[in-house]
Amino acid sequence: MVEGLLGSPRLSTPYRLKNCFTKVMSMRDFHRTRPNSISNFPLSKLACLLTLGILSPQVSAVVLNNQTLTITPADAPTNYVLINQSVLTVDGAQTTSIGVTNSQLNVLSGTSQVTNGTAVGLTDSRASIANATITSANGVGLALTHAAGAGSTAVVRNSQIQGGTAAVQVNAGGSLDISGSQMTATAAGGNGLRLQGGTAQVSGSSIVGQGAGVLMLTEVARPTVATLRLDGSDVTSTAGPGVDVRTRSDAVIDLSNGASIKAGNGTAIQVAGFSNLALTASDSTISGNVNVLAGGKANLALQRATLTGDVIVGEGSDVAVALADRSQLTGNLNVLAGGKANLALQGATLTGDVVAAEGSDVVVALADHSQLTGNLQQVRALTLDSGAQLTGTTIGLGQASIGPDSIWTLTGNSDVGKLSMGGGTVVFGDTPSFHTLTVTDLSGNGNFHMGGDFVTGQADQLVVTGTSSGNHGLLVASTGQEASVESLSLVRTADGGAQFHLLNDRERVDVGAYSYELSQDGNDWVLNRETRTVAPITMAAMALFNTPITVAYGELSSLRSRMGELRYSEGRNAGVWMRAYGNQYNVSGASLGAGYQQNQRGLSLGADMQLSDSDWLVGVLAGSSRSDLNLDYGTSGTVDSYYVGGYATWLDRETGFYVDTVLKYNRYQNNAKVGMSDHTRSKGDYDTHGVSASVEAGKHIKLNDGYFIEPFVQVATAAVAGKDYTFDNGLRAEGDMAKSLLGKVGTTVGKTIPLDGGAMVQPYVKGAFAHEFAQRNQVQVNNNVFNNDLSGSRAELGAGVSLALSKQFRVHADVEYSNGKNIEQPYGVNVGVRYDF
Repeated sequence: MVEGLLGSPRLSTPYRLKNCFTKVMSMRDFHRTRPNSISNFPLSKLACLLTLGILSPQVSAVVLNNQTLTITPADAPTNYVLINQSVLTVDGAQTTSIGVTNSQLNVLSGTSQVTNGTAVGLTDSRASIANATITSANGVGLALTHAAGAGSTAVVRNSQIQGGTAAVQVNAGGSLDISGSQMTATAAGGNGLRLQGGTAQVSGSSIVGQGAGVLMLTEVARPTVATLRLDGSDVTSTAGPGVDVRTRSDAVIDLSNGASIKAGNGTAIQVAGFSNLALTASDSTISGNVNVLAGGKANLALQRATLTGDVIVGEGSDVAVALADRSQLTGNLNVLAGGKANLALQGATLTGDVVAAEGSDVVVALADHSQLTGNLQQVRALTLDSGAQLTGTTIGLGQASIGPDSIWTLTGNSDVGKLSMGGGTVVFGDTPSFHTLTVTDLSGNGNFHMGGDFVTGQADQLVVTGTSSGNHGLLVASTGQEASVESLSLVRTADGGAQFHLLNDRERVDVGAYSYELSQDGNDWVLNRETRTVAPITMAAMALFNTPITVAYGELSSLRSRMGELRYSEGRNAGVWMRAYGNQYNVSGASLGAGYQQNQRGLSLGADMQLSDSDWLVGVLAGSSRSDLNLDYGTSGTVDSYYVGGYATWLDRETGFYVDTVLKYNRYQNNAKVGMSDHTRSKGDYDTHGVSASVEAGKHIKLNDGYFIEPFVQVATAAVAGKDYTFDNGLRAEGDMAKSLLGKVGTTVGKTIPLDGGAMVQPYVKGAFAHEFAQRNQVQVNNNVFNNDLSGSRAELGAGVSLALSKQFRVHADVEYSNGKNIEQPYGVNVGVRYDF
């Protein structure tokens, strides 16, 4: 046995790898006579096997020379040496080391385990390994090396490989295809996979290193590209980087289908100086920093991938980072002095800062709705295009271009050398404080969204210190605060070359109760008080205070029609009734132009009876209505009304004289939604109550052939309690009690037409002249006093019909129109039914 022959050999003369390989390959003179003996094996050639790492000291071995052997569990564990196109098949057997030179190894299942050296070593050979456990406590589990040949290849499936210094090593020209397996380094500083110029295709597997998970090197004598392809596989390190690239030449890493790299020391990938890494990642995850040391290069391309960690570019390093197709980078891009970085986002997201040291060169480009949330420092150039968004500040930004649909949202004061607006927008943030954007040169056409405090005079500022050109829009935030300053400066330029206009609705800014225009003041652009007008929110407040009056009269109109029906039937019976009604009012703005349209719809129910044999009829009623208000500029409101009341009618059937009286109590729920000039909406609501009453006197005069005429005079009044309330933008509205006193004179002409079976129909027309006497209903908006004056006269026309289908059942319908100084009623419609007992 070799153990007896050599004892504990120590080679006194170092063997060069090439010489050893030559001697091993010349062993054709050795004839294997006994499979388990190498007593005739030359000592010098055995020493070469030791040098190549194929055998360990103090071992016995089975040597195959251009031979084929299959071993099973029945074979005792030992070492195997394959040379000269030999083939060894392991079918469930246990071995110690296996050295393969210019031969083929097939492992169907089995275990190889050594304490030192390499458990399975291939030199210019091929291996197919499945369902195996390969372990070297202090050395390498599986080594794919070369001598004078092209290198070794191995296909590994569903196996466990462990090594102290490295689980797997692939040298130049070598190729590893591994799937469903685990590669684990067990000693301190050991690597799960060591690529020394080789290629590894890793699918559905895990790589664990105590130092770096994967170490990528280059052989000096045979410089080939180290290539790592991870397909649904994980790389993890305990104390070192996930992948350590020390090739000093090109290296390739490709991640796909859920692959991941994780680092124990916080660095997922480290690229040493003079190394050049090309990394692509799709549908994969990198957790930890990417650190490109001084003099290194890296090209990182992520597609639908995630990188959580910083990208650090060392002195003199050159790094390109391309994020595309929903990729995410959560971390900073830090570029040291002399470093160069190009960051490009295409439909991707970056959350972190871009910080460039003095003397570095950094370019950032965002496109296709990409988003960068972070600050930029000393970046040479920034491009936002195709809906891209930057949220953050800039310090020392050389130049910026903001293309169509792209938005830069400032979170603090910023500065730019040259700002070119290509249809994009700069938003000055929505934080409580205001920001200043300082630009040396401004060009193009774009928009700026700004805000200001009209009490203190503080505001967002665009300051151009050099040249300015182009035509730019300003969208200034509306506020409920009342202005205390005479003007508010928004833009300051050194030369006055650029033009600015408001993007706000009506080209005005709503500030408290008023709206303000933008004007040029020398080279600057300001909002001033000289041309202010009443704001829509003030109109809405006034409309809400006015509306309950028209609501109350609309409800009374329906009831008065109902009482006229009683007179036509002489009101002799007790009964119940129901009426549905709808009205539209166009209310002018009087002196302020605060007009609105009111659409009312409602339902009333009631019951009445005759008092004994008297001429009095009394009744009770209840109902509800909703009024929708439509104002200009997207402003709307609603008034929900709930009411109860009573009424009485006196009718002298002999003379035809009558008196109608109504008293009603209302509960109003008021709500307004105001379209502000900055395209936002403000809301306000409040509840209040009111009373209304009406007295009408007239005479029912019967004429020949069933005709009748009914002249009348009417006085109506309404009062709605005042209320203070605040809109959600801070604007405060205070209304005094709203009052109305309405006088009316008119007449009704109709005819009673008997029908067969005791039925009857009464068509009629009516006309009236009305006058509103109340002239002063004050409303205060932010302590500015306005007057809701709806006084004036109007004419009213109407027509209706009452149809008695039987002695107990009657239906009624009428329409009316009115027009006057401040109120037009395009239509009023009500229909109802009555049932007498």
